Amino acid sequence: MKKIFFFIFIFCISYSVPSYASKVKNYVSGYVTCATDANGAIYVNDEGDGDVSSFAYESDYALDTSSTSFNLTSRGNVNDVEVDVGAHCDITPDNYKLKIFKTGFCSQNPYREPEDSASNTISADLSSCVVMFDNNDGKEVNIQPGKEIDLLEGGIVIPIGTYPFQFSIIDNVVLIKHTQEFVAAPGAADFNILGYNPDLNDKADSDHKGKICYTSRNDAGNILVSTFSNELGVSGATTLRGYTLPVRYTGVQPSSLFRCAAAIGSGNAGLDWFATILNNLGSNMCRYSPGSTCTRDTSKFRNAGKQDRGFNDNFPTVAQGYYLLKSDNTIATTPENVERIMWIQHDTNNVINITENTIGLKINFKTNNAMTMQIHQDATGEGFDTELMANQIYGGTIFGSVQVKTRRSRGAWR
Repeated sequence: MKKIFFFIFIFCISYSVPSYASKVKNYVSGYVTCATDANGAIYVNDEGDGDVSSFAYESDYALDTSSTSFNLTSRGNVNDVEVDVGAHCDITPDNYKLKIFKTGFCSQNPYREPEDSASNTISADLSSCVVMFDNNDGKEVNIQPGKEIDLLEGGIVIPIGTYPFQFSIIDNVVLIKHTQEFVAAPGAADFNILGYNPDLNDKADSDHKGKICYTSRNDAGNILVSTFSNELGVSGATTLRGYTLPVRYTGVQPSSLFRCAAAIGSGNAGLDWFATILNNLGSNMCRYSPGSTCTRDTSKFRNAGKQDRGFNDNFPTVAQGYYLLKSDNTIATTPENVERIMWIQHDTNNVINITENTIGLKINFKTNNAMTMQIHQDATGEGFDTELMANQIYGGTIFGSVQVKTRRSRGAWR
């Protein structure tokens, strides 16, 4: 096994019970399931002769602790070598922090089809919407599995009516703090992965290799960052939204975006936040290989987009739309002036009905499988064809649900 991806790119928040049966989207065979043990550690399979693979190939989404099938069938070119490539695996983060500026419900769809160009000026129409929370300074919330967070303070008044659509305006920086363990299938031993390491030649350093992979700072003390437009090296930018940008987005260990070790370290090597900055809804504006440079393609910038119903198997009745905004909530014009995201959701199974009997309302956001830790196996360098190596992290999309309390239900949430 030469290269494995745990990969997704959506944008998400919530409190919810974690789903340890992580989902994999295989390039050839559709959605399959990551095999994990009862504690959520992901199985890695050693097939012998230096061939290391990960993820059991399963057709259902149930927790799998006994699979012996690790067939990731897609092949691809890595550094001019034809190798196995992996799949997309989502993980439920331990901590998911973001800032909310505004949220509410709409009787009509606020999404307006944008112009399919980098110069789009069309934004949402909120004229049919009821705003439930509005704070231009924003309220920061840390979403953790199984915990509730108060967003609204005091009472609210919502006109009687039917509201099929939800919307929120949130910061475009999502902070994730997470620890993920790996075990050798069928779980009898630890499995070590090579994480962030400033000295690429020091592969045996136990401080940078182990069964525990986690979000952290780099040795310079900077929070590690992922963006979708690749600023540094192609636009001259060295910081974005107050964060120091990485030099390259590659699998080379000095550029890796999370650490792996036998145990969580201290100081800069301790558990810390990781920043995902979502500032482009189009294709990567610059793609490059190690040792090369490229010119940023500004025509690939998109400040709006949507995902039709069925884009996520866990939420098949949900459709979503997105706009990238400036700090004044007007449509963003470049990746650098994006500071907020407008999120719009329509779930045919969760239409909000407010009647004269409605006495309470609860808004839920889900972070089930809302992050990705991307791991690959390098095809070059002595010894590296037998090791899995840390690469990137991505945050994922808000999935909301609303419950109401009515007099006739005797106080029960529905």
